Amino acid sequence: MPLDSSVLAAHRHRVYDFAVRFIGCREDAADVTQDVLIRFWQQGEHIESERRVAWVMRVTRNACLDLLRRKKTREAYTPTSSSIEDFASTTFSPDRLTESADFRNHLEHAFNGLDEPYKSLVLLREIHGLSYAEMAETLDLPLSTTKVYLHRARKQLRSALQQAVPTEELMP
Repeated sequence: MPLDSSVLAAHRHRVYDFAVRFIGCREDAADVTQDVLIRFWQQGEHIESERRVAWVMRVTRNACLDLLRRKKTREAYTPTSSSIEDFASTTFSPDRLTESADFRNHLEHAFNGLDEPYKSLVLLREIHGLSYAEMAETLDLPLSTTKVYLHRARKQLRSALQQAVPTEELMP
């Protein structure tokens, strides 16, 4: 018997968010989300409830990689939803909005430069808040390797940002 819709709904946003950030195209992310949720609906009852998040994220990542391979592109992330309106606020001056947009562009470029599995680890930990154990299971890596790779990914991001933005500008 397939899962009920409430279980699927609980994972829908997580799957779509990961896919859109990984692929960079909302339409492709929607397709991946649909495929992943169909697989989850069909197979989810056979997965232990505490392992469902890791299973869903692994299937989502693999579906994204498959899609990118089919498209023969490795440009896995391009800004789709970032625009100046994302930063619009009555408390920020135009200069501050521009600085925020510039920093976000630098961050997106640095993130784009990450190889796998570093990119997936950053998404899983920093965006989706998965535990180290869930990330290790998602990517089928030993726990210690997961921690080391995430450390390296953060270090690569920090280095790329320091090259793009002077250190004084990174400090609040």
